Amino acid sequence: MGFIRFVAFAVVRAWQGFWRNAMMSLAATATVILMLVLLSGLFIVISGLNSGLAFIESKVAVTAQLVDNLSETRLQALIDDVEELPGVKSVLFVSPEMAMERLRETYRERGQELDLGGANIKLFSSIEIALDDPNVSSAVSVELQDRPEVKTITTKQAEYETLLEIIGTIRMVGIVALVLVGTVVLFMIVNTIRIAVYSRASEIEIMRLVGASDSFIRWPFILEGILCGLIGGLVTIVLVAIVWEPIQPVMVTVFQMPTAVSAQFLASLSAVLLGVGLGVGAIGSWISVRSNLSAAA
Repeated sequence: MGFIRFVAFAVVRAWQGFWRNAMMSLAATATVILMLVLLSGLFIVISGLNSGLAFIESKVAVTAQLVDNLSETRLQALIDDVEELPGVKSVLFVSPEMAMERLRETYRERGQELDLGGANIKLFSSIEIALDDPNVSSAVSVELQDRPEVKTITTKQAEYETLLEIIGTIRMVGIVALVLVGTVVLFMIVNTIRIAVYSRASEIEIMRLVGASDSFIRWPFILEGILCGLIGGLVTIVLVAIVWEPIQPVMVTVFQMPTAVSAQFLASLSAVLLGVGLGVGAIGSWISVRSNLSAAA
């Protein structure tokens, strides 16, 4: 029962302290919101890019165009050899007829019909090599280069590596921005609590004279900083929820991955924002209380 009364007392004092120093408290909360908005934007973009990367990883393959008039025996020997290569998942032979049907299907998906205008388009036979690991496409390509059955080799390794570079760059820039804004947030919270401590110096001295413990004195100030983080986290979650409907079609269009904007994703993002907000508020207030509370008495 005593613990519950202590918690209630600390929460009430934290709320009163928040509004007693309203300007600094609201400024600290605003910086928390700014940091969390940046974090949510980085989280959304990186998640979308990672979904796109996973999709590309599943589609990364090596396509080998075959020479004309390749016998069935040589073709089968080539397929058997390729299937034995490390990292190869499967090998599919695509005949010219299959290639033409794929081309027609591509036009049909666009709502069009393939019209050759009487021209005779020659398509080549090929083998499509699906990979367990997209990083082995270069090794597979090297193995095929000297095969007499193979005419040309194409792969999406370049696109895969480009996307990896983009994700790495965005992640680095985002982390640097978050560190800078996070430092400002900690500075604001530390100073907010410091001002609160010094404004209540006489009250703290009286509490110590009547035998109040350090934890009894400290926790209202720590909760005041946590309150800044909590309000900042809740406001950011509301902002994200408001713009969530317009964001979803944009993400699907940009990243071509509807799974990146699921309800589970939004719940995970909300949990991250709330956790980071509370964590930053707690750390900032704890630092300030440790360094300023004894000096104020």
